[in-house]
Amino acid sequence: MVRIVSPGMRTLAIVLWVVAVALVPLGLLTAPPAARFLAPVPSIGIAFIAWAVLWRPRIELRDDALVVVDVRRRSSYAWRRVTGVQTKYGLEFVSSEGERRTWIATRPTAALRLDDTVRGTSRRVTVEEAAETVRLRLPEAVATDGPPPATVAAAPIAHRAHGWTVVGIIVLALVSTMAAAQL
Repeated sequence: MVRIVSPGMRTLAIVLWVVAVALVPLGLLTAPPAARFLAPVPSIGIAFIAWAVLWRPRIELRDDALVVVDVRRRSSYAWRRVTGVQTKYGLEFVSSEGERRTWIATRPTAALRLDDTVRGTSRRVTVEEAAETVRLRLPEAVATDGPPPATVAAAPIAHRAHGWTVVGIIVLALVSTMAAAQL
């Protein structure tokens, strides 16, 4: 499997996790005694949002499917359903559902990292190089110069919403704001 991630976003996530850890003792020292139990709440909110928005998003090139993990959902496209890759506005996949922009490369100048888990290698790539890696896996177009086949194998596109992640972000943001206001 090949994984494409944004090293800049992941570095920012690590910085936010360090800040979140540093805020806990600061909150414990400055909070009134009755509100000390609230000190870790903003840090938990920051850490969770950093994971969901900056660390988790990725693109996986599996043998059977292209998997795009963004903030809101995880989408799995059977390779036969992916018809192209564009880099005009960042990394975009074209399928029978239309165009799908990715969270990790929202601009054509984004720096990405390509991790090959089979070989154990990792290298920095541009958006165009990442797109070319995906294009190498696209199947060739099938000629449609005859009647359709009698049987058709399914080529699914599956979307799974990250509902609990979105709810967690909203709840932790609200609770963190209220806890910070009490501190």
